Amino acid sequence: MVLNDQPILGAIGGNWYAIYTRSRCEKKVAKLMTRDGIQVYLPLRKTIRQWSDRKRLVEVPLFNSYLFVYSLPELIINVLQVDGAVYVVKFSGKPAIIPETQIENLKILLNSCSEFDISTEDFIAGERVEITEGALCGINGVFVEYRGKKRVLIRLDALNQNLVIEVKAGLLHKKIEKS
Repeated sequence: MVLNDQPILGAIGGNWYAIYTRSRCEKKVAKLMTRDGIQVYLPLRKTIRQWSDRKRLVEVPLFNSYLFVYSLPELIINVLQVDGAVYVVKFSGKPAIIPETQIENLKILLNSCSEFDISTEDFIAGERVEITEGALCGINGVFVEYRGKKRVLIRLDALNQNLVIEVKAGLLHKKIEKS
């Protein structure tokens, strides 16, 4: 779900940041931030939920208690004024910048029909690959062996979580790193 696709006033040259929210408040916080003119990206996935009397297809956050905001570095602290926003994810005491490519990869993944799992397990880094065909064309990741199947790992380091998607080996090519 992309809310308020327009950047906040003066956010040209801004960055994406991960915001930790109160539990089960991601959609509420995203709506409040949008109301306040903050550009928000809340990745949602569709899943079937079972109640005692029915099943329903619902959209749930891809990462529990996280959403992404686009802001200038000096204004990022202002997003914590929104009710339900707890803190900005930081590394070494500074707000962690989420690369634009990772946000775009999430959008590509969620718009595709591919199935994937979420894992917080640490994987041994392998060879970098790029998907060159199909709905996931353009996604870069790390090739790993996972439960006996070949899958592509796309890692969002700032959240310490992995997206693991299964693709046919014929759709992958080695990624040549530019020096």
